[in-house]
Formats: sequence, structure tokens, C-alpha cells
Amino acid sequence: GDSVLASCCLLVFILRVPVSRATMADRFPPPEMKVTREQMDVADVPYHYRDYCAHMWIDYKECRTNNPFMWRKNCHHEVHAYNKCQYKEFKRRVAIAIEEKRRRGLLKA
Repeated sequence: GDSVLASCCLLVFILRVPVSRATMADRFPPPEMKVTREQMDVADVPYHYRDYCAHMWIDYKECRTNNPFMWRKNCHHEVHAYNKCQYKEFKRRVAIAIEEKRRRGLLKA
């Protein structure tokens, strides 16, 4: 019962452990950039916001500019979408770091 399930899951885990960076990149592909560097320059995106969520930051700043006094009420969707994108990117980076530690033997399975 449980030992068969545990050995099955262990085998699946062993087969999933990446052997090289190429497989790690395949398992955790970066999202596509939806804005170009030129579009970020035109929108005056600060350098520390120029990541995979920059397109959502641009939408948020545009909404905030268009609603100077009521931006908290009117731009809550843009803020939520940007924060969700940042969180997904954070989880991707953490997963890559965990896999890298496992590959180096610094973290037990």
C-alpha cells in the first residue's frame, strides 16, 4: 500500500530531478517580455521595474495618471494584476533556486 506509493513517488521524483541547466531552463521557462526596451523608455519605467511584469506596471502607472485622486479605488485591478505577476515570477525564481541547490547537493530531496 503505502510503501508502493512511496517508492512510485520517489521514482517519479528521481526522474524529475534535472541533470543540467538545459533541463532546468526547460522546466522553468521565463515568460515572454511583452514590451520592448524602447516602449519602456517611452513610458519612463524605472530600471528596477523592467522585468517580465513591466507591461502591467505601465498599465498601472497609466491608470494612476488618469485617476489622480481616486486611483486607489479605480486602479485596484491593475495593482492586483501587477502584484500577481510579480508573485508568479518570484515563485519561478524560488523553484529555480531550489532545483539548483538540489543539483549541487546542498538540499536533500
